Amino acid sequence: MSIGNDTGRAGMDAASVGRPVADLAVFLTGGTSDEPAIAYAETLASEFGAHLDCHLLNHIPTPILATAPGSEVLAAEFARQAEGVGRQAEEKLRGRLDRLGVPWELRRSDGTLGDLSHAVTRQSGLVDLVVQSQQSVVKATDMSLFEAVLFDARMPILLVPGNAAAASGLPSTVLVAFRDTPESARAIDAALPFLKRADQVILATVAEEGAAEQRKLEPMNDMARHLARHGVTVEIRELPAWKDPAEGLLKEAEAVGAQLIVAGAYGHSRLREYLLGGVTRQLIRNCRLPILMAH
Repeated sequence: MSIGNDTGRAGMDAASVGRPVADLAVFLTGGTSDEPAIAYAETLASEFGAHLDCHLLNHIPTPILATAPGSEVLAAEFARQAEGVGRQAEEKLRGRLDRLGVPWELRRSDGTLGDLSHAVTRQSGLVDLVVQSQQSVVKATDMSLFEAVLFDARMPILLVPGNAAAASGLPSTVLVAFRDTPESARAIDAALPFLKRADQVILATVAEEGAAEQRKLEPMNDMARHLARHGVTVEIRELPAWKDPAEGLLKEAEAVGAQLIVAGAYGHSRLREYLLGGVTRQLIRNCRLPILMAH
């Protein structure tokens, strides 16, 4: 089922698309996993006429026993070593960023995970979209920096996988994982600049038990009509029930040749349980495509 705009894509001029993405934040670690995020962010900045705010996060470890004798000396040594590592990483990054064809700036934050989380939260609130390497999130022993973007700053984040094809251009086919939730609605709103420029947008939901009303198909139809009024032609698909809904969504994305997945991020306070919901975790860990998420 497709719902589209009467004028079609040919009737969309530059004013209708607008320039909703003006600032992009890219959080970097100084490692090899930074490259996919830098390359994809450059593509986005070039397409949208946006500015890249690159932020190097230089972690300073702290002694395990902060009150033990000699811990202050050890902490000072950790800071001294980390400062040197940070300077080298910053110099190397500047050499890489100098080759970009878009406006950029680079700043560096040195600190504990708590300090860096605060810096991430603050900087995320000053941009339109955050771009980050998927690998840096999946391999992180502490996901507080990723959580700071989604749950503290409440900003959309686009995770970029390591495959080079992810940086080849804006997506022509987008799969939107729909649920009748505020998180899904926020992710779709954040993705509008991509959806307006895509050739194919698929609004997909994984079937649940019960009647159509219980499966919330009508809200999905409403969302498709809303997107059509924004000039986005949408195809609606209800996928068969899967034991693992994330796997079903990823299989569908592969089948339709999607270059981007859009999904809400679900979870609760880390004080009550592990922050990210099961489907969100699986999408983050197993997705081989760029994935745009919002909470």
